[in-house]
Amino acid sequence: MINKNGEFCQDEQGVITLEDKDLQKEKNDSARAEGSEVKPAGSDNGAAPDIIKEGEAAAEKKEQLSPEEQLRRQLAEKTKEAAEFFDKWLRLRAEFENFKKRMQKEKADLLKFGNESLLRALLPVLDNLTRALDHGKEKGGQASSLLEGVELIHKQFINILEKFGVKPISAVGELFDPEKHEAIAQEESDQEPNKVIGEVEKGYLYHERLLRPAKVIVAKPKGEKREGA
Repeated sequence: MINKNGEFCQDEQGVITLEDKDLQKEKNDSARAEGSEVKPAGSDNGAAPDIIKEGEAAAEKKEQLSPEEQLRRQLAEKTKEAAEFFDKWLRLRAEFENFKKRMQKEKADLLKFGNESLLRALLPVLDNLTRALDHGKEKGGQASSLLEGVELIHKQFINILEKFGVKPISAVGELFDPEKHEAIAQEESDQEPNKVIGEVEKGYLYHERLLRPAKVIVAKPKGEKREGA
């Protein structure tokens, strides 16, 4: 007989029957077949941790570099960082040089053109002196002493303006230039068209900068018809 644990045992008469042996053989064969085809549940529970541990061990082994190789890597990293810092320094230096040049130019312009508004305000005074001289010359000998005095002041005024960089713009006889001339009228003339034939108010340059344009009269061909006529 077979007891409840699947073991052979004798019956009350102490005899193991053939039926019991066959039954036990079938159970053993079935167990062997199942064991070869299907693994018991939970038999692979330790497989994943083992794989992870093996990967970590391989990584640690790979990272276990020689001191020389570690120094080489550190040197390469520091060299790269130094190159980046040097490039940034060069850029900052270039920006600072440009800023310094810009400040120097602005300072020079301030010193050079700082009196521009004052000199522009003085120009009408010079205009009045010029008109007084022209009027006195037209009157001939009348008030000649006064005329000489005004002429002296006029000359002195011009010299002071020139000392500060103010110079008159040439106009009459020149071709009209919108950069330094302001046309207030056109007159028929034998002169070349667009040539300045008269000056109503003198223009001035302050160094190379236009302080005031010259107000001029420009020539046009005789008998020129207006557009649409």
